[in-house]
Amino acid sequence: MANPCVFCGEKAGSREHVLPQWLRRQAPERFVKAGGTRTIRTKQGEYRQIAELFATGTVKCVCSTCNNVWMSRVEHKVQPFLYHVMLGRPVTLGPDEQTALATWAMKTSMMMVQSSVLDDLTVIPRADYLQLHRHGQPSRRRTTARALYVEPPGDEHQHEWGTFHARRLGGKTSGYSVILRTGALAVQFTSLRLDPDYETARYGENGQQLRLWPPTEAFSWPPPTSTSNDELVLMHPARVWAKKRNA
Repeated sequence: MANPCVFCGEKAGSREHVLPQWLRRQAPERFVKAGGTRTIRTKQGEYRQIAELFATGTVKCVCSTCNNVWMSRVEHKVQPFLYHVMLGRPVTLGPDEQTALATWAMKTSMMMVQSSVLDDLTVIPRADYLQLHRHGQPSRRRTTARALYVEPPGDEHQHEWGTFHARRLGGKTSGYSVILRTGALAVQFTSLRLDPDYETARYGENGQQLRLWPPTEAFSWPPPTSTSNDELVLMHPARVWAKKRNA
């Protein structure tokens, strides 16, 4: 019996590219053939890097309707600017573009999770898949995201186009954090289920990060200061996204 679609529950019979084919066609040949990596969390709780070529990974976890209708719309909305952002080229993103980018990054993160049997497939809960399917964007109430510029390595053939990190959060900040890096763009999401005395802390903008979700006024990409890959991996979301409610 076929597995159900992770979004709507219908029969999952459609093969989805983790990174879209249109992006592969747009990218220079040197990037298409470049080696990339994904960092996954195994069932034993260990973190492991998996080699993967740019835009070649696929996963069969969605139905044809989801793949060809709303997921296709998500891809269409980021096509005008995503590749420029991934190269670190200057571009201005308004609230509509921020929403499109956050939605695309969340959808792509979900496909990254689903693309490996070694990964913890429940690190992103079912409720967030349903949220994306029903409302076409991440939750504004419990989800926050920031965009960071990660300067690419000097060797273009080793440019990382698909690095992914995920971790569960516990205690007063129950939920998860994911970091999706595609080229020079890194998007870090946190989705929290908090105790009544706590609330989600919204990102503010600074020289190193830009608040991406919930969207705000237009911002200029990239931010003035880049983030190293080591800094990105070591970020601890529990200190950033939860705060005590005001009395």
